Amino acid sequence: MNKILFIIIIFLSCSGNKKEFSLTSDNYNMWKDFIKPTDKELAWAQIPWRTTFYDGLIDADKFNKPLLLWVMNGHPLGCT
Repeated sequence: MNKILFIIIIFLSCSGNKKEFSLTSDNYNMWKDFIKPTDKELAWAQIPWRTTFYDGLIDADKFNKPLLLWVMNGHPLGCT
């Protein structure tokens, strides 16, 4: 359902429809449900992430698991 709704929204936004959006009590619950992340989308938060490279390296060696090092440059929200 969410994928179909997303495709419809993209189609409407790209089709030149210039109708102004307004949030109403009639469409509020639909938008709330559409925007709210699903349990599947929040699964990454259940991973016991390590906050330092050293802690991750120790655990990766201990459990014989790969290590993911996420490095970025700039503002975390992309506001550079």
